[in-house]
Amino acid sequence: MRNERLQVAMIGCGGLPTSCLMPAMMLIDEIELVATCDLRQEAASSAAEKFSAKQHYTDYRKMFDEEVLDGVVIAAPPSVHTEVGIEALNRGLHVFTEKPPSMTADGAKRFRDAARGISLKVLMGTVQRHCPVNRMAKEIMSRSEFGFPIMYQARYLCPGPGMRMDWGLDRNSDDDMFRFFLLDHIIHHLDVARFFMGEIVAVSTMRSHTENPHYAAAINYRFSSGVSGSQTICFRSPIFENRCLVAGDGPAWVETQNWTKLSYSTPDIPVGQGGYSDGRIIQWDGGISYQDGVIRPGYREELTTWARSVLDDSECRADLEDGYREMLIIDAIIQSAKAGEEVSIPEES
Repeated sequence: MRNERLQVAMIGCGGLPTSCLMPAMMLIDEIELVATCDLRQEAASSAAEKFSAKQHYTDYRKMFDEEVLDGVVIAAPPSVHTEVGIEALNRGLHVFTEKPPSMTADGAKRFRDAARGISLKVLMGTVQRHCPVNRMAKEIMSRSEFGFPIMYQARYLCPGPGMRMDWGLDRNSDDDMFRFFLLDHIIHHLDVARFFMGEIVAVSTMRSHTENPHYAAAINYRFSSGVSGSQTICFRSPIFENRCLVAGDGPAWVETQNWTKLSYSTPDIPVGQGGYSDGRIIQWDGGISYQDGVIRPGYREELTTWARSVLDDSECRADLEDGYREMLIIDAIIQSAKAGEEVSIPEES
């Protein structure tokens, strides 16, 4: 590995790459964007001009042939993540791939298997793991006064439906819409739940059924630690509402909200003792604006984690092991909703 900025190409120049990923890359000292690629010539050219890449392409294999690269960021439709990612690994490139790693668990496993046993770094872009508030919550959970985590609760509401038409799914299919919601949105929460609580070993899902499709559900989780948790999700809300709460037997609890806010309470916090009923809670708010055009916390941090893992040979997660596991959990959530019973997540032999 050269001791300089990583020479990185961007595959996919749609909304997410141009509003989140490439603006974040412009702020990271360890990354230099040298080329863009999109099937649409205009999109690749426009992104290259806007984000100062020297070259643009419509064929990623031609780009791999002609450019001297250290790594590639893949944010094309997920139906091609596995194909493009394995090709990049075969070319000796480090890979940042947006979630989901594939449209199916089998595809995610194939991608995972291709990355096993090699020194290349692969990070899957489940951005919430990297948000500063969630990193802060994880650190709080490691403190002795927090104790052992005994409960997990999450809530996620979002506007919709908003199916991306290049994912190969049917907007008129209830099964496809619910699966899209899990693949595009809830995979983040599965990753955060595992980040906070450890492995999910079983799920139980109850969906709401009404005249109109709302894609609302309640999911119960069972973790390998023996702790249980729950999450409510809804794909028809006027605004985003994104919360995760973990209780510890310290006693203590910590809650994160909407990517930017954190609340924390233990009996010994020296606040809220002035005779009022405001409680002993420490709160932190990172605000709604963020870092020079990056619209939400986590994108800069996840790309920085990936780049530094390449340069320092350090851990890089969420990785493709995480991605494959979370695809298995998504399949179990869907199966549980249909069967009306708890479904265990299969372990590999």
